Amino acid sequence: MRVAMSVRFRERRVANEWKLLQGIAQMNEGLVEILGRCSKLEDDVFRVVVHQTCGIISLCGSREFAYSHVAEVHYTRFFPSVPIEVCLQVPVFHPNVDPGTGFICLWNRFSPGDTVLEALARLQHVITWSWVNLNSPHLMQPVAVQWLEDPGRQTALPLSFKPITRLNDRGFEGRIVNQHGQVRRRLEPVK
Repeated sequence: MRVAMSVRFRERRVANEWKLLQGIAQMNEGLVEILGRCSKLEDDVFRVVVHQTCGIISLCGSREFAYSHVAEVHYTRFFPSVPIEVCLQVPVFHPNVDPGTGFICLWNRFSPGDTVLEALARLQHVITWSWVNLNSPHLMQPVAVQWLEDPGRQTALPLSFKPITRLNDRGFEGRIVNQHGQVRRRLEPVK
């Protein structure tokens, strides 16, 4: 019975995450684009494109700037007890991104209350080199660390991006938005 309750809780939570992502995409037209949703036996995946976010990609041995990034946001079997995972279709050049799988190490610490909003905001910060974690368990591209520390590096960091507008940045009338971007209806006084 306890397993069934946790499965239903997870399902409700993922459904709420999907609704939140739709709201984020609606508020950030031209910045966040939803490609779709896929539910597998032990994984729910949201496919999105984050635009207007400058990152460095490696193509045929050279590095180029890319401004749009296709990402998969994974809710694994044990979510929300484990963090949301994000993988890029085309990995960016960054110490905290796996160059083979596109997996991004987003979380130093996570909370079960973290949402797709935090994941996408963190994704932008990693792609643009605003955030770099040089602790060894988070390093997946040592050559990116060497590039970062190279005094002759010609690229100024962090790179540019248009931040995703959080729900509470727009002020929804009659609603309360908590720090996780979750919207609740404001209680009206009893008359």
